[in-house]
Amino acid sequence: MNIKALTGTAMLLAIALVAQSLRLLFPFIPPQVSVFVIGSVVSATYVLATWRFGVKYGLLLAWITPIVAYLQGMLPIAPLILITGLGTSVYVVLVYVLRHKLLWLLVGVSALCRMVVLYVGALLLLQFLHITGPKTVPILMAFSWPQLVTSTLGIGMAMVVMKRYTN
Repeated sequence: MNIKALTGTAMLLAIALVAQSLRLLFPFIPPQVSVFVIGSVVSATYVLATWRFGVKYGLLLAWITPIVAYLQGMLPIAPLILITGLGTSVYVVLVYVLRHKLLWLLVGVSALCRMVVLYVGALLLLQFLHITGPKTVPILMAFSWPQLVTSTLGIGMAMVVMKRYTN
């Protein structure tokens, strides 16, 4: 067991969970703001855990945070935990594999793949569960283009932190 990695990952998990909880603590924050700010901070924790400690630590965060999001009422149905975990796992693996590649490749591929897995996964899940109509719009919207923004900003935030950490 790597105590340094476990401790660092626990700290990043705490940051992610506090960020997710801001929606509950400050319900007056407009949803558009909270999606982008909170989503970007949480994405940054995945990237930091992955780059600093390794893929398995990034994956740990990728699966814990959607469970907590569901328990907080941020995911309306439990099966979305699986979709969110899968999409974020793809993101974590890609930011690790592409970490030494060109920035546009790292950001473009990892953010786009995360969004595609989340959107297509949510769409297929909703169809499988026969959930249709207006209830699907906010779910599909949350799992679409905002994921590109939060994934991209998360990488940018992680790069700033890593640069400061190594200097």
